[in-house]
Amino acid sequence: MHNFDSLITVCDFLENSARNFSDKTGLIFEDKEFNYREIKKQSDLIRDFLIKKTNKGDVVAIFLPNIPEIIFSYFGTLSSGCTVLLVPTNISDKNLIFQIKKIKPRFIISQNKYNGKFKRVGISAENIIDIDYISNEKSVCIEKRIVNPEDPSTIMFTSGTTGEPKGVKLKHQNVVSATKNIIHFLNWNSEDLDVNILPLCHSFGLGNIHCAFAVGATTILFRDAINLKKIIRVIVEKKVTTFASVPAILRLIVDNYMSEFKECGRFLRFVQTNTSFLEEELIKKIINVLPNTDLYYYYGLTEASRSTFIALNKNLGKIKSVGRPLDGVDLKIIDTKGNTLGPMNIGRICIKGNHVIEEYWDNKEASLEIKNGWLCTGDAGFLDKDGFLYFFGRNDDIINVSGEKVMPEEIEEIARNFPGVKEAVAVGVADNILGERVKLFVVPSNDVFNKNLLLEKIKKNLENYKIPKEISIIDKVFYTDNGKIQRNKVRDYYAK
Repeated sequence: MHNFDSLITVCDFLENSARNFSDKTGLIFEDKEFNYREIKKQSDLIRDFLIKKTNKGDVVAIFLPNIPEIIFSYFGTLSSGCTVLLVPTNISDKNLIFQIKKIKPRFIISQNKYNGKFKRVGISAENIIDIDYISNEKSVCIEKRIVNPEDPSTIMFTSGTTGEPKGVKLKHQNVVSATKNIIHFLNWNSEDLDVNILPLCHSFGLGNIHCAFAVGATTILFRDAINLKKIIRVIVEKKVTTFASVPAILRLIVDNYMSEFKECGRFLRFVQTNTSFLEEELIKKIINVLPNTDLYYYYGLTEASRSTFIALNKNLGKIKSVGRPLDGVDLKIIDTKGNTLGPMNIGRICIKGNHVIEEYWDNKEASLEIKNGWLCTGDAGFLDKDGFLYFFGRNDDIINVSGEKVMPEEIEEIARNFPGVKEAVAVGVADNILGERVKLFVVPSNDVFNKNLLLEKIKKNLENYKIPKEISIIDKVFYTDNGKIQRNKVRDYYAK
């Protein structure tokens, strides 16, 4: 059993498990298995290589898909005293150029197959290191670098629903604090077997690696979430105990693999999902099909990982909530003037705790949103009298109809539960009289969909000012990598 007090840097997660569970399988990927001793050996090769080539504090970018090498590179870079910039391999050329110019990493650890992309955006080949080249190096490190809790560990750019991406600058102590909170709340332990289908270049997927490695659990890593049937089969065959997914994937599982998913309930201790909107009907379907599995829902940001949690199956009276703050996490709701609001008043969500970042990378304007340890998010919500948080989405997504606030999720939930609707997105569009009016975009699932009948359904359930003035049929919806709808992008893409 780990002594969690001894974990003070992210490097300690792997160090401790390599010491305490050296022969235990820590990672499974396709037909390969790696015990903790082997994971540390591979990470140490990268550490030793970087110590010879860098100075402490240099930034090293990792541009790799969900393969074991992204984990080796991550822990190896951190233990070299460098800071990791995690870059998604599906990033647009424009955003790749933006991140590289903003951060100026010393090296980019990648694979040869991405060299065409780097060449296309003008990144010099001498700054790119092929992961296979490092792994074949047999050098021995002469010096060791001390890594401190207050050192920067990771930079991740927010895949924001609006505006320019911001570089989130996490320190080791931020990550360790968040990880310990999650482990205690979810009771992660060395006996857990986790299936990870989430991109490791983002905080949700990476956070599960942190938890698993910190307690000496085993991770089954998938490249992506495309083959859901195989993922479900592995959960059953391997008797997996923990599983995380974004709501969009859970919807696909429930809609297409309900009977197979039910089998997973024999082994799963919990399923966890994130802040993206989770409609009540989907929650109830999951609870019904997995009656002995806890369904955890959380609110968090890259800047403040998993700040609240709720076991929805044990709190049916709070089914629309995203839970209460974890130990050491404080929440408050403020108005536009910065005044703290009482229970049931909707305003801006603010978070404080050791897991919250102190500043953004080279962005003084964005860093002004962090005052006296409080991160003032761009999210809207309220706290009820019991301290449960209710999340309404981005402040930018709220539709203002003649001074009345309309939450798009309220309209979207009705639409998603209507026959023939696969996905729905409500946005505000300019109106000369009302300021804004509601427009609804719908992706039909079949020919049964009837626009007029949906409008009648909405009229029966919502106030007049919330009723869409227009319903448009579209063929796709845009999401961030964390599964959140990019409403502004949908609105602008289909603008007429």
